[in-house]
Amino acid sequence: MGLMRPAIRIPATLLALIFAVAVSAPAQEAPTGETHESSARPDVENLIQQSGADVSIAFRSLDGGQELLIHADRPFRDSVAMKLPIMIELFAQAQAGELRLTDMIRVRPIFHSVVDGTAYSVDPASGDELARNAGQLMTLRDLCEVMITRDSDIAANLLIEKLGLQSIQNRTHSIGADGMVLASYFDDEKAVAKGLRNATTPHALMTILLALAHNEVVDQDASQEMIGILARSRLPGSIAYAPASQAVRTPTGDVHDADIVFGARSFVLVIDVRGLTDSQATAALVGQIARLLAAAI
Repeated sequence: MGLMRPAIRIPATLLALIFAVAVSAPAQEAPTGETHESSARPDVENLIQQSGADVSIAFRSLDGGQELLIHADRPFRDSVAMKLPIMIELFAQAQAGELRLTDMIRVRPIFHSVVDGTAYSVDPASGDELARNAGQLMTLRDLCEVMITRDSDIAANLLIEKLGLQSIQNRTHSIGADGMVLASYFDDEKAVAKGLRNATTPHALMTILLALAHNEVVDQDASQEMIGILARSRLPGSIAYAPASQAVRTPTGDVHDADIVFGARSFVLVIDVRGLTDSQATAALVGQIARLLAAAI
């Protein structure tokens, strides 16, 4: 988005998350006082109208003073976004002493549908690097690393089995992000056929990122470790690490952008852009919206 500093790129496949945070993030800003709608709303709405795009926005300053919600409860589907609550639940259970991040799990690509329990296999042609590592022992921490930095569905499914699908969803509910629904394992085609789709809304994703930024789910050390995992991705485009980033087009032509920005103007921003065919115009629109909202804090 080109706001202040160059971004450290993190994962993305369907979702182009740009997750901006500092490698050593300063102390989070505690919410203070009443939340008011951002004064940038008229300029943002005018910009969207001129672009011809269909845009959803969920924005809040880290001090809780400003907010902007535009079609913020419209769901979208993305594998990367849906892996964030899995990571949070893993670290929450580790902090509670229910497991250790050094516990080992044997890698396998075969899982069972939530619909009827029948077995299915993650396609080796999917590009998931763990598909060729069947039988290998990995720690929970290493599985989390591969899940986030390489968008591994196999790692995600192994962690879901360990943590419990319902436990992950319960944690998401406790955070207040009910618009984020992890309904099934990844690549569970029977679940998809039954309408059990993993999806989130901009508002729910913003809520998850605010909880992470404020250390509201786990302690600061665990939060920083999760942020470090996000920063180590080698995949193109996604969750970034500084108040500057660039949106990445998804296979559908849509762009989803999510940022945590720490700095003089700290905020969380999630943008879902649909309907534009020019990738440069889309990236420019995302950047302009971010700059307008940041300047109004």
